[in-house]
Amino acid sequence: MSLGPASITPLTPLGLLARPLPRRPLERLLQGLADRLVERHPEMLDRVADAGSARLYLRASDLPWHALIAIESDRAEVWLLDEAPGESEWDAAIEGPLARLLATAGGTDDGDALFFSREIRVTGNSDLAVALRNALDGAEIDFVDELSGMFGPASGLATRGIGALVDAYRAAETGLDHVKTEWRAPLAARIDAQAREIAALKAEVERLRRRAPRGRPTGAPSAPTASSQKESI
Repeated sequence: MSLGPASITPLTPLGLLARPLPRRPLERLLQGLADRLVERHPEMLDRVADAGSARLYLRASDLPWHALIAIESDRAEVWLLDEAPGESEWDAAIEGPLARLLATAGGTDDGDALFFSREIRVTGNSDLAVALRNALDGAEIDFVDELSGMFGPASGLATRGIGALVDAYRAAETGLDHVKTEWRAPLAARIDAQAREIAALKAEVERLRRRAPRGRPTGAPSAPTASSQKESI
């Protein structure tokens, strides 16, 4: 199942290049991060468990993989898949560009605004998605710190490296936004010009219709012909 088209972001080219790479190392990294979050923020599982079934499908629309997360009472198990799971395998699905998903999870973006602007899409059990978001908000998780902390003594170096990647992404995103704007501007101008031409044609058609002679009303007697006049004489 595909929730929507791929997003065009600075990560999109990397996502295409990463498609043939093995996903197991990344899956182990994500599982390690999930284990760390559960250990450091065990209250999250209690809040999500209140929503009932807890099997979540996450799709970063600018990356080639699909994540399936089974949340239990004391553990969150992560699978990274090459193909989208069937609808019977998950209770709620959340999709959007990776940067938007992380920003929403970390509380740096307004999740409601992103949802209404359709940058993030939620399908299925919305109670589960809301419970997960509230749990993350309550835990006040800094994903950069959590991910860097997995590197032990090298956590400082990891923090600086991740920070540099984040800065590079933001700079690339700003440039991409400018490109999108420049690409859309000529298209918008052409659409506006076509709309004006159509409006002018409609006005001309209406003007000609008003100037055209009106037809004989239905049921009115026709003018007598010359032959009919002779016959009457």
